[in-house]
Amino acid sequence: MIAWLSDNEALLNLAVNTAMLGVWIVYLQLLLNGYRRQRRSSILITRGAGSGLRSRCLVTNMSVEPVYVTSLIATMISPAGRYEVALTDLRDLPEDLGADPRSTMGQGSLVTGQYIDLGHFDELITLLGQDRPDAPSPDAVSELELVVVALYGSSHRPVGAERHFALEPRDGVVRIVPQTVETQQLRSRRERRKLRQQLSRHM
Repeated sequence: MIAWLSDNEALLNLAVNTAMLGVWIVYLQLLLNGYRRQRRSSILITRGAGSGLRSRCLVTNMSVEPVYVTSLIATMISPAGRYEVALTDLRDLPEDLGADPRSTMGQGSLVTGQYIDLGHFDELITLLGQDRPDAPSPDAVSELELVVVALYGSSHRPVGAERHFALEPRDGVVRIVPQTVETQQLRSRRERRKLRQQLSRHM
């Protein structure tokens, strides 16, 4: 056995070095993947405080770094079609924005764990169609799509998040039902390009 090891020492060293190299490559790949995950934006759009029309719509930053929410775009879906509105430009605001200016304006900087409260879903849907004769009536809306547009890190290109909610009558009460378990994160080049196109329609 010792003689065989001596005769094949070079081959064994090569095998050991190759195995060690493979271990380091896997380790570095895991570190790189973890770093990339930490650097990615993560924005949640959730329903809170109930499941009916009086539940609240919340936008929460779960990224490692702060995000700056620049725009909120909503699309109401009814039998008549789709109607897209920019939430952040819907109304004139008072000089006193209260204790939570971000929620009042629908925009602002959020550190990790901070959120914007967009208000009750029924009030949100009513606001979207206010003073817009071509908008569907609140009773006709069957789905609501919400898109959050934000800036993250040093990148000048926007990132975003999207989630769809259905308005489903159940036992005489309309429920707000998320159509996906998770909020879809919009980070790819194609998705970010689409975000810029959406923003340009509301400038």
